Amino acid sequence: MPGVHEPAGAVPALQRYLESLPRQPLADRQLWRDARGQVQGQFFNCSLTSAFEPLVTLADRQVVAHEGSIHTYAEDGVGLAAWKLFAMAADDNTLVSLDRLSRLLHAINYFAAEGEHKLVLNVHNRLLAAVTDDHGAAFRRALQSLGLPLERFVIQVPASANDDLSLLLHVVGNYRRNGFAVSLQASDPAEAGALMAHALPDWLKLDMRRTWTDRQLSGLRASAASAGVTLIGRRLQNAESIERLQAAGIGLGQGAFAGAPVSAAGLRAGLASAAHALDKEVV
Repeated sequence: MPGVHEPAGAVPALQRYLESLPRQPLADRQLWRDARGQVQGQFFNCSLTSAFEPLVTLADRQVVAHEGSIHTYAEDGVGLAAWKLFAMAADDNTLVSLDRLSRLLHAINYFAAEGEHKLVLNVHNRLLAAVTDDHGAAFRRALQSLGLPLERFVIQVPASANDDLSLLLHVVGNYRRNGFAVSLQASDPAEAGALMAHALPDWLKLDMRRTWTDRQLSGLRASAASAGVTLIGRRLQNAESIERLQAAGIGLGQGAFAGAPVSAAGLRAGLASAAHALDKEVV
């Protein structure tokens, strides 16, 4: 019988890996497991773990995916966003190592917590140039060694990559060849249209802090439907943004007004609570 913090539904390879992790930080190991079952990483004397921001249906706030982000460890809560850590990675090799560590940490924590949806994972913009070819191959091999399903992962390319179309198309093609869906990000209608026309992403996120007219949103929705691209509003900060997206027929979003990030332990607790409530309804 699994212990209190043992993921009962974890795949065997992942379960074996989790059981092999030390229960306290060790100098020769990048990852370890705390008393709550969360996996933590070590980088520049910082303890890191995962936070998961929900991506929801705007009509009824049903979660359809989570986006992983690296946070400093907090005993209770999600800790602080740790994006500044990437600035501490002075050379490309260190940056690539931190970027891969972050994505692996999110993947392990999400599936160990029995996350049920797709997991969106960001790639740092410096990694795109630092890795000259076959983006996603190393990450694919790591996931396969843990028995994790590639179809549950969405790789999110940074918006800065939009400035170099040839590099963007090269990166998108590499991730797709390695079995990953791809999410791109747009900050204006022209950029969104160009990304759909040239890169044809699986998901395209629209930055709702920027100005979008109702006509532009409706036009993009029609183009996306024809191209088979899923549109998502990101950085939703007020009810007006949600109403305008819904009026244009865009039904998915994320941001402060859609749902706060949760820790791996919080994700596990939420799923357990929902399962318990369902059991009570059945009884």
